[in-house]
Amino acid sequence: MMGVLMALGWLLLTLLKIAGVLLLILLVLLALVLLCPLCADVCWEGGVLTVRAGALGLTLPVFQWPAPEKPAGSEEPKGFWGKLKAKLRARREERKRKKAAAKEAKRPKKETAPREKAKLTLNILVTILRGAGRLTKAVFGSLRVTKIRVCLGVRGEDPAEAARAYGRLNAWLYPSLGVIDRFVYLDFDELRILPDFGSAEPTVADRVSFRLSARLLFIVAAALRVLYEFWREKVLDVFL
Repeated sequence: MMGVLMALGWLLLTLLKIAGVLLLILLVLLALVLLCPLCADVCWEGGVLTVRAGALGLTLPVFQWPAPEKPAGSEEPKGFWGKLKAKLRARREERKRKKAAAKEAKRPKKETAPREKAKLTLNILVTILRGAGRLTKAVFGSLRVTKIRVCLGVRGEDPAEAARAYGRLNAWLYPSLGVIDRFVYLDFDELRILPDFGSAEPTVADRVSFRLSARLLFIVAAALRVLYEFWREKVLDVFL
């Protein structure tokens, strides 16, 4: 009897240790997600938009527009594994269909009287606007736009039109960048706006690329603070 109790105690202690290690790993991963900046590389070149996302400077392709064309060919499953995957896919779709039919066949629940929502007062409206402003400020304050490379050709049907377009672009581009820089950190590696005098083939290859990074810790902290204020001022009762 004593041996059985000792074995159970040892097993329980081992399970607690495993749970503690898993919890520690989860907390470390959560801290890394909150403290380490997430980043996304955006590149537009040759009419193709590519987005690569990741963290710690390592990015993987997640989006491309226009999407690359799939190779033409029959989509019939080939081989043992292809047929097995097709059967499993068909079974999953059949189970989903049966679950949807079962939900529709269930009797509707008894209708309950709608709960009276709180009224929208001036204090609640001020709280909503203050919370939205605080959250917006946290989002823009945590953003970093770095490795900006811009190379654009200003084109026109004739040199005079291209020159006018070049002047107009320079007239609003730099003031606009100055205004954006007041709210979002910008770091340029290259900024070139070149006139392209309407040749048969463009002499300037258009390219826009940048890295967008943000620390989630500041955004999460601001969101929690805003939610606390909404709960204290009973703002959520207006919408729930």
